[in-house]
Amino acid sequence: MIRAAVILIVLAFIAAAAAWFADNPGSVSIDWGDWRIDTTAGVAVAGVALLTVVVALLYRAWRWVRTSPHRIRERQEHQRRLQGYRALTRGLVAVAAGDADESQRLAKRAETLLEEPPLTLLLSAQAAQLNGDDRAAEKYFQAMLANPELEFLGLRGLLSAELRRGDTAAALEHARRAYRLRPQSEWIQSTLLELQLGQHQWKQAEALLSDAAKRRGSSDATLRRRRAVLLLEQAADVERTGDRASAAAIAERAHHAAPEFVPAAVAAARLENATGKPKRALHALETTWRLVPHPDLASELLALWPLEAPAKRVARVQQFVTSPPGHAEGAILLARAALDAGDWALARRSLESLGSGPLEARVCRLWAELEDAEHGPGPAARDWLMQAANAPADPAWTCSRCSGSLPLWQPTCPHCAAFDTLQWRPAPLAPDALALDAKAASGAAALARPEVLPPRARLAPPPPPAPEPKRNGGSTVEVTPPPAGGEPADFPVAMPMPPDVPVIRPEGREGRWSR
Repeated sequence: MIRAAVILIVLAFIAAAAAWFADNPGSVSIDWGDWRIDTTAGVAVAGVALLTVVVALLYRAWRWVRTSPHRIRERQEHQRRLQGYRALTRGLVAVAAGDADESQRLAKRAETLLEEPPLTLLLSAQAAQLNGDDRAAEKYFQAMLANPELEFLGLRGLLSAELRRGDTAAALEHARRAYRLRPQSEWIQSTLLELQLGQHQWKQAEALLSDAAKRRGSSDATLRRRRAVLLLEQAADVERTGDRASAAAIAERAHHAAPEFVPAAVAAARLENATGKPKRALHALETTWRLVPHPDLASELLALWPLEAPAKRVARVQQFVTSPPGHAEGAILLARAALDAGDWALARRSLESLGSGPLEARVCRLWAELEDAEHGPGPAARDWLMQAANAPADPAWTCSRCSGSLPLWQPTCPHCAAFDTLQWRPAPLAPDALALDAKAASGAAALARPEVLPPRARLAPPPPPAPEPKRNGGSTVEVTPPPAGGEPADFPVAMPMPPDVPVIRPEGREGRWSR
C-alpha cells in the first residue's frame, strides 16, 4: 500500500513538472565547436536524464564483465561447500548406523571439499574409532585441542580412549582440564570423581563435591551423602595410622554433613566411644535414630556399654527408643536387650507389638530364642525356627546397580565397583529360594501358620509327641506328622532346616539348636 502511494506521488510530480515545462517552455542553446543546439528547457532536461541512464547501464555492464571471474569462483566455492556439508551430514549418519567404510569415505570427502579441519575432525575421529583405528582417532582428538571450540570434545575423546586402555594417570589429567573448561557438566563431574576415588584422593574428591554444590546453588541429599562417604574414607585412612582422635573428628564432620546417613553415625559413635566420649557417641546415635531407625544404630548402641549390667542397659534402651515411638526397629532393639537381661515378659511384649502377620526372619529368630530361653527347647521354638527358614529375608545393604547384597555397608560395591550405591532394603531372594518346590513350601506353611498357633497359644501344653524326625543327611529331615482334619497329608516332605542358631541363655551359657 505504501509502495503504491509512493509511485503515485512520483508520477504526479512528473506530470506536474511536464505541465509546468509545457506552460513555460523556455529556451536552451548549446555551442560546441562548430555545432549549435537550440531547444526548449524540457527537452534539455529529458536529454540529460536519458544520457544519465545510458551511462549507468554502460557502467553496470563494465562492472559485470570485470567481476565475472570472481563471481564464478564464489559460485563454485558455494557449490563445493554445499557438497562438503552434505558429505559431512551423510558421514555422521553413517557413523550412527555403524557403517565404518562409508563413514571413512565420506569423512575424507568432507575434509577435501570443506578444507576446514574443525568441521571434519569429529567425523574423522569417529570414523577411525568405528574402524578400530584407535591411534588415528587419538590423533584427531589431539588436533581438536588446538581449537578452543573443540577442545572439550577432544578431551572427552582422549579421556574415553585412556579409560579403555587403563591409563588412569593421563585420564585424570585430561579430566581435570575438561572440568576447568566445563565445570557444570555432570558427565565430567562424575568421571573426575570416579578417577579421584580410584586414586584414593579423598580430599580432592570432597573439594570437587563442595565446588559442585556451590555451582548448583544448593547441596542436595546426594551431594551431602557423597561428601559424608568421602569423609568416612578419610577417617578410615587416619584411623589406620593410629590417630583415633583425628579420625573421630573427621567422622563427626561426616555425621554433621548428612545426619540421616546411618554409616556416618555408626562410625562417629564407634570412634567417639573408642576415644572415651560415650556421651557424644550416644548423641550421634540418637540424632540419626530420630531420622532413620536402623539395626546398625541399635547394634552400635548395645556396644557402647559392654560391661554394664543388663538391667541398666534395658533402661537405657527404653529411653533410647521413645523417639520415634512405636517403630518396629525400636521394638526389636528392646526385645534384644530384654532377652540379654533375662526379662522374658518385656521381651514378649516388645515382640507381640510387631503383630502376628508375616514377620522377618530376624524377628522369628528372636521369638525362637525367647521360647527356648523361657521354656526350653520344644515345639514352639522349633516352629519359630521353621517360620524363620521360610520368612522374608532380612533387609541388607543392597547395590542399586547390580543388586548385590552385603551385611555391612561399604563405600564401594565389591561386586560392580560402583561408588555409593549401597542402600538399605530387603535383600533379593536367592535362586534356590525362588526355585523352592511348591509342595515343600505348602508343607512349611502348614507347620508355620501363625493364625493357627498365635504366640500366646504356644504356652499351652504341647500336643502328643510326634514321631521322631528321621535324618536324611545334610540339612533336611523327613517329617511324618499325623493327618489333620481326617484328610491324608502329602508327607513325607523334605523340609529345609535353618543352620545352627546360637542361643544365649540367662546364665550366660551358650547353647545351639540341633537339627
